[in-house]
Amino acid sequence: MITRAIIFRPAMFALAIGLITGSIGVEQAHAQNPPPESKMPFVAVTTITSNADIQAIIDGMLDQLATHGRWPGDSITIEVADAGADTARATEQVRAFVRRGADVLVAITAPSIEAAVAANSRLPLVVAGVSLETAEAYKRDRRRRTVTGIVSGETHIEQFSLIAKLAPATKTVAVPVDPIDGNMQARLQRLTAAARRQGLTIMPLPVSVLQNAVSNRISELDPQTSVILLDRNLLPAAPVEALAAAAESRKLPLLATDEDSVIRGALAAMVVEPFGIGVQLGDLVARILEEPAASRAPFKRARATHLVVNQEAGALVDVAALERDAPLAQRSVVDWADIAGPRPRVKPSVPDQPPPLGVARGIDVPTPRAKPQSAPR
Repeated sequence: MITRAIIFRPAMFALAIGLITGSIGVEQAHAQNPPPESKMPFVAVTTITSNADIQAIIDGMLDQLATHGRWPGDSITIEVADAGADTARATEQVRAFVRRGADVLVAITAPSIEAAVAANSRLPLVVAGVSLETAEAYKRDRRRRTVTGIVSGETHIEQFSLIAKLAPATKTVAVPVDPIDGNMQARLQRLTAAARRQGLTIMPLPVSVLQNAVSNRISELDPQTSVILLDRNLLPAAPVEALAAAAESRKLPLLATDEDSVIRGALAAMVVEPFGIGVQLGDLVARILEEPAASRAPFKRARATHLVVNQEAGALVDVAALERDAPLAQRSVVDWADIAGPRPRVKPSVPDQPPPLGVARGIDVPTPRAKPQSAPR
């Protein structure tokens, strides 16, 4: 019995040592290779090139992710790959992201999206910098279900909201159109429907691009209950200066959907800013990380969140009230500039610690044209 005991105890001791050693080995393995559930989320961003607009989108996304508690290097890994205008390189960069276990791929502008699609992965794809039609085509043609993103589109809702603030008594919105465009009525349908929901009536206002003239139908508009809204998607080559002069002579507010028109004479516009697109991207990416099924969500329209006001608008609208309503980072006051050049866009403050991620970016605006002469009184 003693002999057996002597033999048994070393065996038990060896077994205990083995168990301890095995336990230590398992702990070391876990330390070197954390379980999948503790893996830090990895967001990969692909761009075909780098410019101020793209960087502003990335800055907005990073800062908005921070508001969701997703700090780079702390609670999320974010890498940006610039392909240097090489689509083949962009595709290889996407494939490398896939091999490294990225959770979400963000592609900005059409060439980057094409590269991401060409990589033929099942990685959730979030796009930006393209129209809804283009984004839908990528999703349909490649039969990709896990594609979503922020796309460009009409900003009528924001423009009508601005009209309600500037001229709350408005009942009629005159929209400049090209009288020789045979498809104009069809193109006005969505605008008319959106206006009807706001209790507004749309009146087409013929404008001759060739003759640089505005139809005398402008005389039918009551300055107390009417405004003119210039939608450059409907009339890209609009003679803005002629419209501004005609509107001023009738004491009609001329609003627009773009910054160039404000620089050339329109009173104000709500415009889509790159940083704002990035903010929407940040919300969407954060949602996908929490709910992977969100990668199948419909595309969202980029919101026009930046107010641009002509400094001379004070004669017709309450600019001070607009400035009180709009945060400093979401408005710009422009004038008939004698000097062309970029106008700064100061982005919103980053949340509390850690330090800010982004930087303020200068966004180029079109060169202002000559200020139109006021109509004879």
